[in-house]
Amino acid sequence: MSRSFFDVFRRPASKPADAADQGASARSGDDAAGVAPDAERRRTIHAVVSGRVQGVGFRWSCMEEGERLGLVGEVRNLDDGDVEVFAQGPADAVARMIAWLYHGPRWASVASVHVTDLRPGSLRHRAFVMGN
Repeated sequence: MSRSFFDVFRRPASKPADAADQGASARSGDDAAGVAPDAERRRTIHAVVSGRVQGVGFRWSCMEEGERLGLVGEVRNLDDGDVEVFAQGPADAVARMIAWLYHGPRWASVASVHVTDLRPGSLRHRAFVMGN
């Protein structure tokens, strides 16, 4: 049997498991219908970023970072000079956004970040947008 170039990239066909193995898998919750893996857990946060964060492109950069990470939410300026961020998505992507908030874009000088977890799925946004 000859192999083509593309055979290297194809997944091998999986063998069907016998009924006993499938039953054990279903009882332990390891099958596809079981608990979602950690990467698929959702997280929703509210963050307030303080420091020199207005007038330095923070909102624009935050919106781009949120889009890059596949998050939904909003970033906006507050009257007291802080920036407010709502973000929702996979827990690991939200954690990356939080880490990004601690330094922000090049010209920002972040003094503090206060993060509050909200109920997962509580945001109704369909994209990451910039407010005000």
